[in-house]
Amino acid sequence: MAVSTIASYSHDHFHRLPMLQDARDTYLQAGGDDLIDRVFKDFFVEAGMDTTFGLSMLHRHFDIATNQKVVDYNGTSSPWSNIPGMEEPKPHLWAFDQDGLLKPTEFRYTKQKDDITFGQKELEFVTQLKEKLEQFGLTKLFGLARYPGDDFPGSCEITQGMSSVNLRPQDYPDGLIHIPTIWWFSEPLFKRGCRCTCNASAKDHPHGAHVITITG
Repeated sequence: MAVSTIASYSHDHFHRLPMLQDARDTYLQAGGDDLIDRVFKDFFVEAGMDTTFGLSMLHRHFDIATNQKVVDYNGTSSPWSNIPGMEEPKPHLWAFDQDGLLKPTEFRYTKQKDDITFGQKELEFVTQLKEKLEQFGLTKLFGLARYPGDDFPGSCEITQGMSSVNLRPQDYPDGLIHIPTIWWFSEPLFKRGCRCTCNASAKDHPHGAHVITITG
């Protein structure tokens, strides 16, 4: 069935996202590395969507209250409630729910008019992505991420408790064990191996674990 619209955010949908290590286990069992190289890179490029979206591995790092969303502002992500007088945060991650509806899962706050417009071309791509994910049984594993721009410098996300802070590349800690979470397929970023990865200090990634995410 063709996707004709993007659904609204749902707290229940966000809480159905797997925790990081569970998502990573599913990714490995599905042969994710091979699928990224063999299927999804060309899929995004041939659709002309490699500078609009990236492919994200669906996961969450912590639980949030029913009246909250995870919002990034200036490199720091944390749970936000509605703030009167401020513009609504803009979606930058999306995932299909159990009914096949594409819904935002995380947001960013900015007053810039640079949010993605889901026109006919984008909705056709979302429909094709849904079909591709269903073909491989991956609708609960992969979703979409907003493209950060050709000049994206990379970042390192440190998550502790209920907050995540993005470090500049020169401040990356040494000795990280990377878990990829977002893949970019545009020529500038793909050549640089630009992606997002996560690492946690505990094997089971419990609530409150020190988690590191690298982009770029």
